[in-house]
Amino acid sequence: MNNSEEAEKVFLEKVKKELDAVAEDIDALTSARLQSVRMRALDEAERRKGVSFIIPRWMTAGGIATVCAVVVAVSIWFTTRQGLPTNHPEDVEILAAQEQLDLYKDLDFYKWLASAENDR
Repeated sequence: MNNSEEAEKVFLEKVKKELDAVAEDIDALTSARLQSVRMRALDEAERRKGVSFIIPRWMTAGGIATVCAVVVAVSIWFTTRQGLPTNHPEDVEILAAQEQLDLYKDLDFYKWLASAENDR
C-alpha cells in the first residue's frame, strides 16, 4: 500500500471509532426515537415490497423509453410493409418520386406515342 491509502485507512478507522463512541453516548429518548423511525422505515419497505412486481427496480425510464420506441418502430415497419399499394419494388420508387407523378399519369399516352412512332 502506498502512503495515501494507508493514511485513508487510518482516517477511516478514527472516524469509525469516534462515531461508535458518540452512538454509545446517545440518550434514551433519542435512541427510542431512532428505533421508532427505523421500525416505520422497515414497515414501509415491507409494504412497498408487494408493489414492486409492477415495474422492476432495474428498469429505468430510459429502458422503458427504448422498449416503447422499438415497439413503435416494429409496428410502423409491419404496417408499411403490408400496406404498400404495389408488390413490385420498381413501383415503390415511382410512387416515392413526387416530381415525376405527372409523367406517370399520362403513361398510356406515352405508350401510344411510342407505338405510333414504331409503326412508321
